[in-house]
Amino acid sequence: MEKFKLTTVPGMRSEVFAPTTPPPVWAEVTKPLNKCRVGFATAGGIHLKTQTPFNPAGDFSLREIPSDTPSSALMVTHGGYDNSDVNKDVNAMLPIDRLRELKAAGFIGDVSPILVGFMGGGGNVEKFRNETGPAIADIFKREEVDIALLTAG
Repeated sequence: MEKFKLTTVPGMRSEVFAPTTPPPVWAEVTKPLNKCRVGFATAGGIHLKTQTPFNPAGDFSLREIPSDTPSSALMVTHGGYDNSDVNKDVNAMLPIDRLRELKAAGFIGDVSPILVGFMGGGGNVEKFRNETGPAIADIFKREEVDIALLTAG
């Protein structure tokens, strides 16, 4: 019996760029959640309605979102996924109301004063790895975030 092969033709390659994803970096949580400040970043294209929308053709910028922003003041600009549900309830991608509820219930210690929206995608992994990603990390370091949660678009 022939062993299963991952390609139908040996040496066949995709004509579409597919980046190699590095293994995740594991950082152990060292204090209880009810003592942690939680940050949240979404690649779902979420931003304030008053901020410049993302360029759906490719955009590596980010938007700082104050965590006390009403969810009704947020919107999505992203052409890479079906965002019809997010347009109905932004909490589907950036659970800003749920984070405040978790804080009020004492489940988490605090919500970062700044949350982050960006568009993601575009295929340029190096630009994200070297520019956008570090900028998001700098925001969370500045805001003394203990745990960061992320959603993709």
